[in-house]
Amino acid sequence: MTSTAIPIGRTLDNSPPLNIQGKRVQQFALMLALGISLLFISKITHADVVDSLVNKASKNNSLAKSSQQRIDNLSDESQQLFSNFQLESKRIEDLNIYNLQLKKQIYAQNVKIIELSQSLKDIALIERQISPLLLRMIQGLEQFIDLDLPFLLEERRERIQFLRNAMERADVSSAEKFRQVLEAFNIENEYGSTIESYKGSVILGEKSQEVDFLRVGRVSLLFQTLDGNRQGVWNQKQQQWEELDDRYRRDIRVGLKMAKKQTAPNLIKIPVPTPSTVEAKF
Repeated sequence: MTSTAIPIGRTLDNSPPLNIQGKRVQQFALMLALGISLLFISKITHADVVDSLVNKASKNNSLAKSSQQRIDNLSDESQQLFSNFQLESKRIEDLNIYNLQLKKQIYAQNVKIIELSQSLKDIALIERQISPLLLRMIQGLEQFIDLDLPFLLEERRERIQFLRNAMERADVSSAEKFRQVLEAFNIENEYGSTIESYKGSVILGEKSQEVDFLRVGRVSLLFQTLDGNRQGVWNQKQQQWEELDDRYRRDIRVGLKMAKKQTAPNLIKIPVPTPSTVEAKF
């Protein structure tokens, strides 16, 4: 049997060689490689784009965060400035109210200064007028004592002399002189509403005897000897002492104890002179 060699790439019916299919395979492979390359390139490009977008987004986020931080800072500063504005506005309001109050006080002080200035101008006039007034008051008080019941005469006349001496002293102010004169008047006024006892002496007949005096306001001035045997009353009309009978002995004794606060207040019967009218010159 003989064998015949058939060339590869040809068909039995004289078709084109098989290398045509190989070329197609090569083209396919080339296209496949190209597609794979393009695919890789596309993936690489896509990755770059994604990375770029991520980077841009990150930068945008950073910028947004920075912007937000600046906005927050500006908001805090604005809030602080607004708070400071409100505080300063309140201070200005308080200062305006305080200044208005000060203006009122200054006005009142100016009015007071004017009044004091006028008072200072009147001081000289008052000083010239008060001394004659005080002297007339002392003279009137002295006349009143001379016309009054003769109780504590020495003490009361010494008070008058003290006032006269004070009027001549330059180191005593007019206000102090006026106070002393008023005090003397008050003391004399209190005599009319109090009861008092003190020791002294009276002339009975031709003898002077130690007695207890009983003053009942300015209504009656009585006495009783220390042994209690004799008693009397001052007769203002006759300006002398009158002896009383024994019916007044007990009442005068009780009155003396009342004046000395040795017994409780009680009713007593004493002689009372009828009132008379006396003119005093001031």
